[in-house]
Amino acid sequence: YIAEDVPLFLSLIDDLFPGLKADRAQFPEVSKALEKVALDKGYQLHQNWLNKCIQLYETYLVRHGIMLVGPSGGGKTAIMDVLAGALTELGTKHVIWRMNPKAITAPQMFGRMDATTGDWTDGIFAVLWRRAAKNKNQNMWIVLDGPVDAIWIENLNTVLDDNKVLTLANGDRILMTPNMKAMFEPENLSNASPATVSRAGIIYVSDTELGWEPIVKSWLAKRDSAQATGLQPCFDKYVGRMLEFIRVNLRPVMYNETAGTVGTLLTLLNAILKKYEATHEQLSEAKLERMFLYCLTWSLGGLLSEKERPTFDAELRTFAANMPQREADTDTIFEFLVDESTGNWRHWNQCVPEWTYPHNEEKPKFSQLVIPTLDSVRYERLLSLVHSVNGASLLVGGPGTAKTTVINQFLGKFNSEAMVSKTITFSSLTTPQIFQVSIEGSVEKRQGRTYGPPGSKTMCVFIDDISMPAVNEWGDQVTNEIVRQLLEQGGMYGLEKPIGDMKFIVDTSYVAAMNAPGGGKNDVPNRLKRQFAIFNVPLPSVAAINGIFGKLVEGRFSPDLFSEAVVQVAHRLVPMTVTLWNRTQQKMLPTPAKFHYLFNMRELSKVFQGVMLAVRDRFSNKTPPGGQKPFGGAVTAPEGYLLGLWVHECRRVFADKLVSHEDKAWVDRAITDLCRQEFPPELCKQVDEPMYFVDFLREPVVDDETGETLDAHPSNYEAVPGGIAEIRARVEALQKRFNEESK
Repeated sequence: YIAEDVPLFLSLIDDLFPGLKADRAQFPEVSKALEKVALDKGYQLHQNWLNKCIQLYETYLVRHGIMLVGPSGGGKTAIMDVLAGALTELGTKHVIWRMNPKAITAPQMFGRMDATTGDWTDGIFAVLWRRAAKNKNQNMWIVLDGPVDAIWIENLNTVLDDNKVLTLANGDRILMTPNMKAMFEPENLSNASPATVSRAGIIYVSDTELGWEPIVKSWLAKRDSAQATGLQPCFDKYVGRMLEFIRVNLRPVMYNETAGTVGTLLTLLNAILKKYEATHEQLSEAKLERMFLYCLTWSLGGLLSEKERPTFDAELRTFAANMPQREADTDTIFEFLVDESTGNWRHWNQCVPEWTYPHNEEKPKFSQLVIPTLDSVRYERLLSLVHSVNGASLLVGGPGTAKTTVINQFLGKFNSEAMVSKTITFSSLTTPQIFQVSIEGSVEKRQGRTYGPPGSKTMCVFIDDISMPAVNEWGDQVTNEIVRQLLEQGGMYGLEKPIGDMKFIVDTSYVAAMNAPGGGKNDVPNRLKRQFAIFNVPLPSVAAINGIFGKLVEGRFSPDLFSEAVVQVAHRLVPMTVTLWNRTQQKMLPTPAKFHYLFNMRELSKVFQGVMLAVRDRFSNKTPPGGQKPFGGAVTAPEGYLLGLWVHECRRVFADKLVSHEDKAWVDRAITDLCRQEFPPELCKQVDEPMYFVDFLREPVVDDETGETLDAHPSNYEAVPGGIAEIRARVEALQKRFNEESK
């Protein structure tokens, strides 16, 4: 039963048998051994959880097929490990072999017949089953740790019923010995058939059986006594209250189990206190509390959206003493960090490095221009903290929030002689085998079944778009099951011979990014989330957007190269673009017929990419008098040329995405209205006639002395003076030349 139903069931029993009290069966030797093993493993003797261990033992005595079901973080794996250890203490060695049935295909699990030669190859489960059946000296528990569906588990019906035999497609029948148990550890049984459920002993482990307090107590028991004494009041004061506040009043962008959230808190605390462990420095209560509040903010509040962060901050300020002083009205605790040297709060603005535009480059590589912002710096810091304690991080956010850029910046700061990085981008077609081959191709054999990056280096694997793999008909994301197995067990079963051997991957850390779930975008399995420290990356604020693109425009159109009129126009382009972007977002909403009407940060970036890449020799001060080419359209001045360029880019980015003439006309009107609001009528008249910009007008560059072609296709993004007619003539001429020259 789930935890909520147990009191109801007991009250029904009381009504049926009034005055009778059924005592729970006692197993004093097993209970004693359970407590000893739990303490040896650093677990707490939490009574509800120990009761589940006893329930598993009771089921173990009467069933050969057992299912331990429940949400992630309930302690299911620990229950199995502790019971196996306790039974080993009592005399007979118990060994657990784990495999994830959804991380491989059915033929890879049970075996396959070669259609041409008729040769049979055992699958991973069949090999483990044979080995367990031959092993007479110890008890073997084969744990199938993954989601249940009605396909692979139906193949085990003969194992779970009284036949106790595994029947393979080649006719082999492998009997189950009394020393063997078939165990299952799924999150739920929503896809299991009644035939399967009726054959197995089922124990449900609710997340409330354990809660988060025992996890914290076990963690504190491993800490320095002074630190543990200082941190215990912080956990008591903040965690329970803030978890309840978030559950009732706030909506995180993605669901995460309480155990996963608290796990992130402990990971961040491990990282931030690591430095002080090495030096044995004693921390004051106030400094320790500030560090705790920083970690609490990014773990419990790490999945909150930008709108809900002030609410989280306001609640925290009602009972927290060591909160940072706001420097601006919009500041929250998310805008501060604890200075490592002083232990005081410090605003993230003070940590953002200065960025300078590469003035000496005429055509800068736009995609490689990365301007550090408050967001990028603080998320890099979180990634570094989690990585320092060998944890895995997951960044969640909408498209265009610079998740991939932040992670690439983080990876780029490692010493390439000691660490390598590998990027794996998931798509809807990525299968577990593709992922496994990618990982195996990046490592070499170290010793025995241990594999690691070449040259004794360490490796960081970046999984981009981790939520993209297809969800199958049973609601399972099989590709992420093998990712979970790799993170949880540290290895994968080899698909080549020798089959059934686990390959352990060492010296490897993981970081991932994904779109926020909802609106047709997948979530990832809850049991995978538990392996990550998860942080939400919101869209940059308007101030941050103005800062990013403002620096670019300011650097590109500097006063030493352009007239004051051009600089004035350039200065207004960023707020105008942001206004147009916001209006388009509000007006052009996605519908089933217009599902691609999505306007994110990438649209802003594309507008400024065009503005930045336009060659400056057409309208800068450096152009010699009389050397200027015609501007095109009705433009008569350099500032009109820049405004015409901006109008052209906005039409290409926003209007060209729209599917109806009415929508396109609305964008044209919005652009025209913005120009009239910001600029005088004589300048607006210059851009009434549309201008067109292309980068294929110029002829090949040829060396005058040798006649050698230096650049066959010079790319200079510039206006076409003759409009559409000239573009058509140019394209047809290039096409004719290509047809004549190609063989």
